[in-house]
Amino acid sequence: MKTYYNPVEVLFGINSLKNISELAIKIASNKKILIVSDKNLLNILGISEKVHDYLEKDGFTVDIFEKDGNFSSIEIIDNGADLVRNKDYGLIIGIGGGSAMDTAKCMAILGKNPGSINLYLKEGKTLENYGIPLIEVPTTSGTGSEVTRWATVWDLGEKQKKYSLSDLKMYAKGAIVDPTLVKSLPKKMSVITGLDALSQAIEAYWSKNHNPISDIYALQSIPLIFSNLQKIFDNPSDVETRKNLAFGSLLSGLAFSNTKTTAVHSVSYPITLHFNVPHGLACALTLSQFLLFNSEKNVDNIDEAPERLKKISEAIGVDSPKKAAQMITELMKNLNLPTKLREVGIDKKGIELIIKEGFTPDRVKHNPRKLTEENLRDILQELL
Repeated sequence: MKTYYNPVEVLFGINSLKNISELAIKIASNKKILIVSDKNLLNILGISEKVHDYLEKDGFTVDIFEKDGNFSSIEIIDNGADLVRNKDYGLIIGIGGGSAMDTAKCMAILGKNPGSINLYLKEGKTLENYGIPLIEVPTTSGTGSEVTRWATVWDLGEKQKKYSLSDLKMYAKGAIVDPTLVKSLPKKMSVITGLDALSQAIEAYWSKNHNPISDIYALQSIPLIFSNLQKIFDNPSDVETRKNLAFGSLLSGLAFSNTKTTAVHSVSYPITLHFNVPHGLACALTLSQFLLFNSEKNVDNIDEAPERLKKISEAIGVDSPKKAAQMITELMKNLNLPTKLREVGIDKKGIELIIKEGFTPDRVKHNPRKLTEENLRDILQELL
């Protein structure tokens, strides 16, 4: 029996951010709120005063925790956890891209569970308590973190490694997806984060963990994202396109929130960490080749994989995985993005590093076709 579970209350729509106080009243355990965001992001988006006004008119007091850098790192999260343990916050609100929302998610759960996040990532300590109530507000159309139960955490020290903290207790209580918040996002970042969402939806559909409900979300998400990426690149200010991409990203998050991602994401992490390639682009670079790899009939394939790959192709608008792979590559070229590893500074030596670190067990095992080191080497060499 396959089940689907997602407890997040989602508010979606143009200017839905104005309902943040109404949602906070339902969720917060007291009137003290901490907003977690990227440094200066609230001012860049022009929403800092709005958020304060929305919340303070209903008696909330608001503090802000600003994180530096593009990663949800162990150091930042531990510092944030120490802060929230010393304050009696009744609600945490994460506003930003994936790293800000994941940082907020970790701070919320660690606010009610003791110790460094390292204890839970590396030593297997159990998250025994529910965290501080959490609302997530994405400012990109890509990560889906607002509706998932895990957070990406980066060890940026000597180990240079990506981890994932995951527990059913980590779901946010609510999420606000307001397409107007991404209107100032540069078009390059818009399409890169959109490619992340596309990868998530495709991987959710071909994952061994798929279920009938995640399938519905994934197959709605794929054409919505794919058909709007070129439009947003050509006309970044178009509100309807922004709305479509935001909705496609939300659907993608709802799909993979119950399946997790697969080999594409697993391989993307060392590409991002060691070669400074934005996450969505790191996924997109291998997506077409994995689509071809997973579509091949093989003793390791789950029986339904070829048919599911055909469904993905039809969602993109063609009748075969080969044509779908070509469409993805062509789209990336039209978006002025690299399609080869050498274009982002990865050579044969880099491929070996990716192979060494690209086998995240809780991702690769969900791939519909068994992936070996030799398979991955062939895939990556094809992309040189």
